[in-house]
Amino acid sequence: MNSADAADKLRVAMLVKSLGNGFFEACKEGGIEASNELGNVELIYTGPTTATAEGQIELMNALIAQKVDAIAISANDANALVPVAKRAAERGIKVISFDSGIASGRLLQLNPSNAALIGQKQVQ
Repeated sequence: MNSADAADKLRVAMLVKSLGNGFFEACKEGGIEASNELGNVELIYTGPTTATAEGQIELMNALIAQKVDAIAISANDANALVPVAKRAAERGIKVISFDSGIASGRLLQLNPSNAALIGQKQVQ
C-alpha cells in the first residue's frame, strides 16, 4: 500500500469498555473482518486496561487529537462520556455507541438485542 492509499482510508476507532474482555475481542475480530471486506477502513482497536469512564475519556481525547474519522464506543458511564463525545462531534468525528450507550453526543446507539427478544428466547 502506498501513502496515497493510506491517506484515502477511513480511520475508525473501536473504543471498548476494557481490554482482555472476550465479548469485545469478538467485536474486534468482526471489526477487522469488516474493515478487510470494505478495504478502505483502518480499524483502531483500543480500550482502557480497567473498565473506567476516566480511562475511556483519556483515550477519546487521544483519538480526537489523532483526528480519526469515527469512534464506536461501548460506554463505561453513559453520562460521564457525553462531554468528550460532543467534543469529538464538534471536530467532525462521527460518534456512535454500541452495547452500552452514551446518553447524548452520539449519532446512534446500536443495541445487540432488546428485552422482548431476550425474554422470548429465555422462554423457548
